[in-house]
Amino acid sequence: MKPSDELVGQNLKQLRENRRLSLSELAAMTSVSKSALWQIEAGESSPTISTLWKIANGLRVPFSAFLERQAPTAATAGFCDQDPLDAGLVGYRLYPLVPFDPERGFEVYYVEIDAGSSLEAEPHLGNTEEHVFLTKGRLQITVKGESYRLRAQEYLSFDADTQHGYVNRGKKMASAIMLISYRLKGA
Repeated sequence: MKPSDELVGQNLKQLRENRRLSLSELAAMTSVSKSALWQIEAGESSPTISTLWKIANGLRVPFSAFLERQAPTAATAGFCDQDPLDAGLVGYRLYPLVPFDPERGFEVYYVEIDAGSSLEAEPHLGNTEEHVFLTKGRLQITVKGESYRLRAQEYLSFDADTQHGYVNRGKKMASAIMLISYRLKGA
């Protein structure tokens, strides 16, 4: 068990219990089996990013709600100092940098995608924007069936309420900063 699995499990259990949901009720809301949810809560399973998105969408919470820790008022850290959220994915690593806070309305991740790797991302519920700032390499991002090719020091912003995907067709790893913004209705 990785420390991040334990944190994800604790936060999931807390979210579920705060809403007074049974595992069966949560399974119905998220399309994730009751046994899988139990294993995640117990820290006995490393959930995939896709599974965590299903749970986050079902609970209507940001993805980072599973990763939050009390943060000091000022601290330095490397982008990759903690375990990536790569469970079940080959060639794609997602590192949480800035967890979601309702007053901020966004969360930030550092992403690494190995050459030849790809990811099909789940649509985010609600009024959500995704901003991808490519720092190294090349990356193809598909949104609503349209493909965008980014080079280092370029970015793409899009409404994230639809299926979207990332492909690194290059020969070197691509890295990016990803900001997910939860806009207020009507904003």
